[in-house]
Amino acid sequence: MSAYLVVDLDIRDPDAIADYRSKALPLVERLGGHLIALDETPLDLEGWPATNMLILQFPDMDAIRRLFSSPEYAPLARQRRTAAGSRIVALHGV
Repeated sequence: MSAYLVVDLDIRDPDAIADYRSKALPLVERLGGHLIALDETPLDLEGWPATNMLILQFPDMDAIRRLFSSPEYAPLARQRRTAAGSRIVALHGV
């Protein structure tokens, strides 16, 4: 069953985030994931003033777990945390 990673970023360093994405997205793709939405100005409809959001689709929740536990991703996660505040959730698809 597909799983989705929903990411909401408060970007402090746009150049560092661009570099992070250029490195992280190929790793996501190697795990079978792909970017399905990216919006720098999401429409706030009710109580969620997001500033920069993206959604990634993965084949299953285990692929997301493999990404976050990957030794390749660890330095990228540190880079993301330095460059932006992050709120990240993983959801099972239906």
